[in-house]
Amino acid sequence: MAEVGNRETGVETKPQLYCDWMGDLPPRLCREPLKNIAIPGSHNSGSYFLDLSSGVAPGSPDTIRHLVSMFGSAAKNIIQNWSVCQTLCFRDQLEHGVRYFDMRISKQDGKPDIHLAHGLFAGRVIDAMNEINKWLDEHPKEVVLIDFNHVYQMDETHHLDLFDKFADIFSHKICPRMDCKDCTLEFLRENKWQVIIFYQDDFAEEYPTMWTSQAIYAPWPQTPEPAKMVNRLEAFHTRGRHLDKFHVTQGILTPTGTTVLGNLGSSLKDCLAASAIRNLQFFLKEKKIGEKGINIVLVDFVEMGDFIPTVLSLNSKE
Repeated sequence: MAEVGNRETGVETKPQLYCDWMGDLPPRLCREPLKNIAIPGSHNSGSYFLDLSSGVAPGSPDTIRHLVSMFGSAAKNIIQNWSVCQTLCFRDQLEHGVRYFDMRISKQDGKPDIHLAHGLFAGRVIDAMNEINKWLDEHPKEVVLIDFNHVYQMDETHHLDLFDKFADIFSHKICPRMDCKDCTLEFLRENKWQVIIFYQDDFAEEYPTMWTSQAIYAPWPQTPEPAKMVNRLEAFHTRGRHLDKFHVTQGILTPTGTTVLGNLGSSLKDCLAASAIRNLQFFLKEKKIGEKGINIVLVDFVEMGDFIPTVLSLNSKE
């Protein structure tokens, strides 16, 4: 079993890893559309590093901007504490079993590259893609879904440059846009495709290697309260899925301005993450996979609790 380092503490641990869980699936699930199997995902996947020297990132809620107006540069430490949603880097997330990445990206003033962002700016998109690609080279039966669902401050030139970089990095691994019902692990492996890229900007519609927002649906519970999160997830589930789309269950608690201001010395991880995962696991307890069942499930801090094994166990339910 591989050892995984915690980037915050430097302490090496030996958690249960799921490096090749897709490769270990039975043939019947390899013939199922990917939208019908359970896939662990991470929320704001690249936010394990946020740059305190950067400005406030586009798309940040009013709460963050108010903090800056109240506390100036000192507010950045607070913003970082409440905007970091992961501890593990991309490779370590993949080792743990994550196969869906949730991305916010933006052009950063004064810098040539496109960066990941959440509250503050994070690492370069190109570095994240290279890290993922290198891991995929070592795990040829695994497939990742990369969802660029918030795109800020980018014009046509930026989009085209990023698409070219995707092609250079992933090359033949990129799965072209297709009917979700045809997108099975078996079919992907036959074509040596390992990467599905969702790019939720109108510009992507002209490029067949980019999957658009029409192929994925991710309703947001939008609450800091665990009971409300579960109730809203149940309501989304009862209402039913779009049968022709991937579906994301967001097992996250979202802080309000009151949450942050009442816990200025704390963080998203300490205040909300563990409770979100416990209640998500309760929600998933009686659920199943399939055309109308659970598909992608994302959380903050994927290594916490039994999130990964709970999601993957759904693939074993009859």
